[in-house]
Amino acid sequence: MKRFILIAIVLLASGCTNINKNLTSKDDIDKNFNTLQATITDSNYEMYNNYRTGYKYYTPKGLYVRGGSEYNEIINSRKYSYHLYVDVISFYNRVISKYEEDSKALYSKQINNKDKFGYVEVNELKNNRYLLEIMYNYAKIEVIVDKSDLEVAFANSMIILSSVKYNNDILTNLVGENVLTSKEIEFNIFETKKTESNFLEVEANNDYKEETNDPDLID
Repeated sequence: MKRFILIAIVLLASGCTNINKNLTSKDDIDKNFNTLQATITDSNYEMYNNYRTGYKYYTPKGLYVRGGSEYNEIINSRKYSYHLYVDVISFYNRVISKYEEDSKALYSKQINNKDKFGYVEVNELKNNRYLLEIMYNYAKIEVIVDKSDLEVAFANSMIILSSVKYNNDILTNLVGENVLTSKEIEFNIFETKKTESNFLEVEANNDYKEETNDPDLID
């Protein structure tokens, strides 16, 4: 059953099933985003194709990791760059932050699913482009898309964020060795940008090279 749900979600995100690309009202966006969010966060699928030190996650078909660093990565689709931030320190410390919904945003909503929390916020930029910010499961994605691609980008982002799985043992060792605390993590996943950030304007200079990780650092 889990595999069936996962396949259905991947098909949804990759455009192989019906997604409304003609959202004309805020009510349409509210309804469709709410349905997608509930479907993805409630699916409990477990599948991974990206392995990092202390965590792993899944990228849907058609997306690939283009560049970045250990906890900051750029994930590309055919048209867009998804900027992923993974806050392992906040996860390790179980930081709790409350999101205040913004009535001025095109879409703004808290996410609460069992022991996981977060938010979704969409703000209009120039030239009919939209900044989508999603924080969930102690990770965040920012992506700028056309209005017609909002739902696909939302589904892709929620699949990635929902799939992130942390390894407590590895993170405990990293904290004990002062590896994590010595890193300067300037990005606050609990805050929304609302406008195009400088980071979104900068492409990674170096392509990410997949490394053969020590299995002990993965699971």
